[in-house]
Amino acid sequence: MAQKLTPHGLRHSCKTLMIEPGTSATLMDAQMGHADGSVQALYAHVTAGMVRRLLDGLTEIWQGALEARRLLNPGSPVAVLDRLLREEEGAS
Repeated sequence: MAQKLTPHGLRHSCKTLMIEPGTSATLMDAQMGHADGSVQALYAHVTAGMVRRLLDGLTEIWQGALEARRLLNPGSPVAVLDRLLREEEGAS
C-alpha cells in the first residue's frame, strides 16, 4: 500500500532538509513556526548569517536534485520542470 503525502509529512521532509546543511535548532524552530518558552530560546536569535547558510544549503540540495533528474532525462512534460532542466543545461 502506497503512503499518502500529507502536510505533516512535508513538515518532516522540510525539517530533514534543514538538518542536512547544519541549520541551527533556533533557525529550524523559527522556520517551522515552533514557539519555545524555555530560557535557552530567550537567548538565541536567528541571524542573517544563519538564514544565508540555510538558503545556500537548500539551494545546493535543489541543484543536486535537478542535476540527478537531468541525468535521468533532460526534459519533462511538466512545463515548469522542463524549463528548469533546460535553463541549467544551457548554463553548463
